[in-house]
Amino acid sequence: IAGSPSAWLSPDVTRTPVLVVTGPDRQVVKRAAFTYQAQVQNPSTDADASELLPQGEVVLQVRHTPRLVGVHAWSLQDPAGTVLANGEVTAAAASAPVGPVRIARTNPRLLGFSDGSVFIPIGPNISWANGPDRLAGFRRYFDKLAAAGGNHCRVWMSSWCGQVEGYTPDSWRLDHAWLVDGILRAARERSLRVTLVLDNHHDLVHGKAFPYGASTDERQKTFLSDPPPASYERRLRYVLARWGADDTILAWELFNELDMAQPIRERCLPWAAAAASLFKRLDGDQRLHTISWCGDDWHKLMSLPGIDLTQMHGYVLEWADPEGFKKVGTRDGVAMMKDEAENALSVGKPFCFSEIGYQGSNERNEGNDLDQDGLLLRQQAWAAFMLGGYGSGMNWWWDTYIDRRGLWGQYRGLSRTIARLDWRDPDFAPLPPNLGEKVLVIGWHSRTQGLIWPLPRSDTWYAHLIDEQPRRPLQGPVQVNVEGFAPGEFALHYLDMITGDERFMLTATAGADGTLPILVPAHALDLVVWVEHPSH
Repeated sequence: IAGSPSAWLSPDVTRTPVLVVTGPDRQVVKRAAFTYQAQVQNPSTDADASELLPQGEVVLQVRHTPRLVGVHAWSLQDPAGTVLANGEVTAAAASAPVGPVRIARTNPRLLGFSDGSVFIPIGPNISWANGPDRLAGFRRYFDKLAAAGGNHCRVWMSSWCGQVEGYTPDSWRLDHAWLVDGILRAARERSLRVTLVLDNHHDLVHGKAFPYGASTDERQKTFLSDPPPASYERRLRYVLARWGADDTILAWELFNELDMAQPIRERCLPWAAAAASLFKRLDGDQRLHTISWCGDDWHKLMSLPGIDLTQMHGYVLEWADPEGFKKVGTRDGVAMMKDEAENALSVGKPFCFSEIGYQGSNERNEGNDLDQDGLLLRQQAWAAFMLGGYGSGMNWWWDTYIDRRGLWGQYRGLSRTIARLDWRDPDFAPLPPNLGEKVLVIGWHSRTQGLIWPLPRSDTWYAHLIDEQPRRPLQGPVQVNVEGFAPGEFALHYLDMITGDERFMLTATAGADGTLPILVPAHALDLVVWVEHPSH
């Protein structure tokens, strides 16, 4: 918006002009204008808004995404409601599904679009990039993820990489906002979607770009209040004005590991409920909303009505649990996820394992150092989805592990395999894990198709990396019986979990009771079975 009066250049978007768009369906959408500054180099990590590099004047922008084919009438109105300009734009048909990602119409466990297509997120965290050129780092990570078939990552708006809030109230760091523009643009150009995290425990605890008090106690009291602070609402309004129309954003995560910011859990939950309600009221695009939790009592948070997506964080604790109370339970990277997945299914919302891997630090992570081929990375990426989640497990160590070890290709097999099935099938449901056999059987199935993972229970990261046993296949073939199929003959395609290639095919017949016998060959390592009904 050229030639804006200085009074309009306000951090408070309730005082800026509004774009009013009437679509072909006569629905009206309003978009607030926001302050914008061009930035030609990456921002400094801790710069206050007052320290912005003089790379261009502050101007107003307004952004909108048309999602229907046809003519969209628009008018630009000043803060008093006077029409400043108007016109029409015509939107042509898109070549990909349009609009925000929602909970899938045909299956409440999955995500999808308004046209009925299903979207299954695949990828790790790529929460920030370091170095003098952060955007170049994101582009490099995104290139490698997209080349492996990935389509989603989780990005933080952190004080050191993308947090728009400054060190004093209502002082937006427009250089970091410019960086978020670039991150989302880079993701969009590679057909990636992003779960965008607005706040995190580190910044609250340490007071980094978190202007809600001089001490941790004061910040906890001021920020985690019910209702949330008025300055927080003004930041949300700015964030939604700038990025609310961007369908690159799969979901908004209001806070990362809220219980790490306020360990007294009962003080977290009222804020979470109030903040989620506020965000839903402000978010005209009604994207999916979530908050993450560190502890294993996450049910209290995920059951709140304003939370659309359940998240779990679960790390292998072998080197991070000196008392040894929990590390034994994490020595099987798939089994440790099974109970959590069953609990998440009982909450009744789509769920994901949004942070997993070996617990450690960038400087010291014995698990990542040992697991150079990505055994746990691969198994947990698959297990998170095969246990009923809406997408792959999201490894945390994107930079010091996945990128350094060249492990991006571990997502390729999952991506290629998922593309073979019709996930619009309303009968698709996660298979209850079996008990007490040599092979753990998990996956998804309906009456006419399925994706089954027969995992030898002995094939764990601990057995291979700590006990130094070779990854041993079964001593002989095993038959597992999976119920719930339509009677008749099925094709069993045995696929390589690393590449997605088909190794071989067998046929099997489901009996009158719907039980399908599936042969698990002795060499059943990194092998998944696509069950296909010939008529489907």
